[in-house]
Amino acid sequence: MNVLVVNDGTEVARLLCEYFSEKAQQDTHLGVKVVDLQRTQTSFVCGTFSALPIREYRGDPGELAAAAGGAEGLVVHVAPVTREVMEAAPMLKFIACARGGPVNVDVKAAMERGIPVLYTPGRNANAVAELTIGLMILLARHVREAEEALRRDRSAAWSSTVKRPLVGIELDGKVLGIVGFGLVGRLVCRLALAFGMKVSAYDPYVEPAVIEAYGAKAAALEEVLETSDFLSLHLRESADTAGFMDRVKFSQMKRSAYFINTARGSLVDESALLEALDTGLIAGAALDVFTIEPLQSDSPLLRHKNVVLLPHIGGHTREVPLRSAEMLYEDILRLTQGEKPLRVLNAE
Repeated sequence: MNVLVVNDGTEVARLLCEYFSEKAQQDTHLGVKVVDLQRTQTSFVCGTFSALPIREYRGDPGELAAAAGGAEGLVVHVAPVTREVMEAAPMLKFIACARGGPVNVDVKAAMERGIPVLYTPGRNANAVAELTIGLMILLARHVREAEEALRRDRSAAWSSTVKRPLVGIELDGKVLGIVGFGLVGRLVCRLALAFGMKVSAYDPYVEPAVIEAYGAKAAALEEVLETSDFLSLHLRESADTAGFMDRVKFSQMKRSAYFINTARGSLVDESALLEALDTGLIAGAALDVFTIEPLQSDSPLLRHKNVVLLPHIGGHTREVPLRSAEMLYEDILRLTQGEKPLRVLNAE
C-alpha cells in the first residue's frame, strides 16, 4: 500500500515521517513517501468554526493535492486535507490524522467518498490533565508573580512588602469544579483527588453514577459554578458549546475562584472573561487556548497580572507524538488486514 506521510513543519509531523519510514523498512507491504509542505497559509482561527469545512491547518491544500496523486493512504498532523486533495487522489483508501479532533480534514467530503478518517482521541489526555493541575498550582501560589519579583530585584523579593501579596492557598480541601467529564476531565479528577481536593463535575452526557465512580460529586452546572474554588473546562468543541463560558456563568463564580481552560478557545467568550477579570468577579485565570491563535499582540489578556497565558502547549510533550504514531499505525494495520479500526471518526 502506498502511503503519503506529510511533513507540515510541526514536531509531531516530523516524528510521523520518521516512524512510518521505519515501519516501511520492516513491512514490505507498506510503501511510504514523505512530502514536505511549505509553511504557508496557516489558519488557526477558531471562532467561526461551524461554517468551515476545515480549520486549524498549516500548509497549502493545492500543494498537497499536487503530491497526493498515487496515494492509497494519507497520514497528516495539521496539513489541510480538503475535498480538492481527496479528488486528486482517486485511489485513496484512508486518511489518518494525528489529532484528537481531525478538524483539518474535510470529514464530510471523506464520508461522501466512503474514505474512513482515522484519528487519535486521547493521545494527549494525560499531558493536558497534568498541565491543568500545574496551572492550578501556579495560580494558587502566585508562582508567576513571585518569579517576576525575583528577576526584577533579587534582594527586594525577600522583603515582606513584596512577599505579602504572594501569600497563596493550598489545593488540599479546596473544591475543583470540572465542566466536561470525558477522558481529560476524569484524569484531572484523579489527580486532584490525590492532592486532597473535593471534586464536583457537570456533564449532561455522562451518567451521575459514572462521575461518582471516579470519586467526584455529580452536580448541576449552577452548583459547580457557585461552589468551586477552581473551575476547569473540558468540554468538547461544537456549535452548541461555542461561547459556553459567558457573562452569566462568570458572574455565578466565587470572587475568590480561578478559571482554567486547557480545552478549546472557542468555549469561552473572551470579552466576558476580560470583564470578569477587570471587575474582580473572579480571582484569576490560566489559559492554554484562545479564540484566535497565535494570541494577538494587543490582546487585553496580556495586561493582567493574575492571568497565566500559554501558547497552546497542552499536548506538547515527548510522549504525545509517539503515542499518536502508534495509534495510527495500529489502526492502519487493522484496516489493511480487513479488520475494523479502533478509532475511526466516520465509521458509518
